[in-house]
Amino acid sequence: MLYEYAVEPKAIGASWENFRYLIEKFGFDRGRLISQFPGKWIQEVIEVAKQSGMRDVRYKSLIEKLQRAKREALIRSARKYDSETGDWLDNAIQQHFLEPFHGIIASENRGAKDFIIVTEDIIEETPLMVAPIDWEVEQVGEVLAKAMSPLLKSAKKILFVDPYFDIRELRYKETLEASLSIVASSRSSGVQCEIHFRDHETRPSTEYVINRAHGWFLDVIPEGVTVRLFNWKQKMTGDSFHARFLLTDRGGMIVEAGFSSEGSHQKVLLKLLGFEYCQEKMAVFERDSTVYDLVESIFEISAGGKVRRI
Repeated sequence: MLYEYAVEPKAIGASWENFRYLIEKFGFDRGRLISQFPGKWIQEVIEVAKQSGMRDVRYKSLIEKLQRAKREALIRSARKYDSETGDWLDNAIQQHFLEPFHGIIASENRGAKDFIIVTEDIIEETPLMVAPIDWEVEQVGEVLAKAMSPLLKSAKKILFVDPYFDIRELRYKETLEASLSIVASSRSSGVQCEIHFRDHETRPSTEYVINRAHGWFLDVIPEGVTVRLFNWKQKMTGDSFHARFLLTDRGGMIVEAGFSSEGSHQKVLLKLLGFEYCQEKMAVFERDSTVYDLVESIFEISAGGKVRRI
């Protein structure tokens, strides 16, 4: 599962040993994410490292690992940080009661709270650090979207890959609408969303979709969000197109039964993907990819069902 942690800059940055041990525990592929709390969290970790006397090779490595973590393990936090409230831990505890973190990692456990982990006590088996990389959820649009929300909120490029995705069917539109609502609420613009599906004899033509997109997508796509549709055909002797994925520039997951909303009586298995593997799968669905054949032109749908070829 994808759990969000508040990590005290002093707890992770004051010691090279602590930093190296902790930073490797986080990532979209590991199920643990670091909240950028406060917003200048990276800069604060760097400043702590400087003050601790970290220099040369270790300091350079810390900078490099933080930049990688920014891409693969950090998520934005909308939580308020107020220096008048107290120090970092005071703020984290206050925000935890307003909108809980999965856990708080700090240099001390002030008040012996059960949601705080002291750095020196962390091991893989620490209960608050256990994060399954595969789990089941109800196959309901809003439930699926919530399970995917850390990726949807953080990514700049999002691919819904499902050979059977059918934009005409309500069961697919429910999941898409819930997912795009999360995308829209987390930023103003600049996210590229794509749906990749497989061609078959009952697929409507591009012209048919263009003529009816307004009705299909009138209330599905929020303002400021666009969705590109890719129709692929398997090559006669090429790879089969059967797996379902959520793929993003931050990480991804297998969505075993696909994105259709079937009801709470059905379950869908989700499994986190390694970052490099995720990027390799994304490359398969680039416009100029040769793994599958692109059918007709790509087109983009925006709020209100407006369509344009690209």
